[in-house]
Amino acid sequence: MKTALVTMLVLGLHARSGFARDTLECVLPQGGRIVMEAHCKAPAGVRPAGCATRYDTRYLAPGGAAPVELGITSLERPDDAATPAAMCARFYVRGDTVHAPASGKGQYRSIAKGQIASLKAHRPHDEEVETQANRGSSREALNYSGYRRVAVLGTTWVLEEALTRRYQGHYADADVYRAPLSHVLQMQSTDQGGRWSEPVVTSASKLFTIGKSALDQPDAARPGFAPDEDKRRERRIVLAQGTPLVIRCRLPDQSEFILSGKQPDDEEIKREWRDERSIFVQLVSIAYVAAPGRAAIDVEPELSMLTFLADVPRPKRDEHCGGAGMANGVPYIGITMLDRDRKRFTRFTYPDKIWYPEALPREVSASLKAQDLTWGRQVEPPAAVTRRNNVMALEYPVVPEGCGGGDPRGVRPPVCTVSAVLRSESHDNGVSWSDLAFSTASWIFAPGKPVDQQPGRATLASE
Repeated sequence: MKTALVTMLVLGLHARSGFARDTLECVLPQGGRIVMEAHCKAPAGVRPAGCATRYDTRYLAPGGAAPVELGITSLERPDDAATPAAMCARFYVRGDTVHAPASGKGQYRSIAKGQIASLKAHRPHDEEVETQANRGSSREALNYSGYRRVAVLGTTWVLEEALTRRYQGHYADADVYRAPLSHVLQMQSTDQGGRWSEPVVTSASKLFTIGKSALDQPDAARPGFAPDEDKRRERRIVLAQGTPLVIRCRLPDQSEFILSGKQPDDEEIKREWRDERSIFVQLVSIAYVAAPGRAAIDVEPELSMLTFLADVPRPKRDEHCGGAGMANGVPYIGITMLDRDRKRFTRFTYPDKIWYPEALPREVSASLKAQDLTWGRQVEPPAAVTRRNNVMALEYPVVPEGCGGGDPRGVRPPVCTVSAVLRSESHDNGVSWSDLAFSTASWIFAPGKPVDQQPGRATLASE
């Protein structure tokens, strides 16, 4: 099967816009605040190397006590971790003690009763450590989240690095910090960091809450503003910096998904693209409009499973709309759908067993093989979600193996007829999901019809 334009959009590298900030305020669970200010005062575009990771930091206790200067906080991997929520989540509270991440000199600081203390802890990075860590994971299927905590428990120093499952889909390039923690790499010292125990991978964490993401730890700080509003503000800024590319996808009830991308200006093309203009444009925002004059509802772009829009002639732009539609009266796009209150599009957590699993249930594999059918990322759309009464469903369309072929110029995706679906259901609003099952009775798709002629599919709106 040929790879369609939309497949390239789904699987393309995600170009993060970043959330670099000169000042950020984080609110701790007990009411205290952390204030971080960029250590370098030069404009963001011309700061010396290393400035983006260094922040002057101070702690403001509840009740107006005098601020405690924490010095410089060094945030590693700024390209991945520079969102406000990700930055704030590195500060946390245990009991009456506030903990801060490593300083520029690698010292972990804590504040108790207005007094600051610090300790220096370093996990050696060598093959022996990595081998031991992998040995503790039965499937060697864990990812480092980038979050590390060091604390003194009694007379024992504890160092832990948070680990998540190696998700193959939803968390692979879409807000990876929302992936729930499953294990930690743990080391302990009883002589104030002189010697450390062998690293152990365990789900019995002493410093993290397993099952919650790094950003959703109950003891962690949160940005002192509404994250959703901040995201919208950042998107508006990005769109204002370039010429927008807008694609309107209309649903059968005349509501629309409005996809907005930013076409880089000439200076940006020269600086970042070596004077070569690409047809691919970064997807910046998605809005759902139920009817003309109604307020738009924001949709997190990554939930659409699109990373880029393509600045191509109008007929080909219709492919962007293939992942959106309406089923059972519920608008959906990618792997999200409109809530019952029709006010927001929800982010669901799909477990490994249903998110493009490496191995399907035996009876499902047998059905696919017996009928010479296929499913997966090469099928358009790759997945969709809907709701019937109190039951939710995630479905993957199933098509004949080797179907389609497209036209010689590759303008259209392969024309495949939906034969069946693989479906997982949730009866508790997405908390748990059933195993994938093969079915010829779909809640979303119409078996027997081509994928680009599905009755609920969104289509490119006329200009």
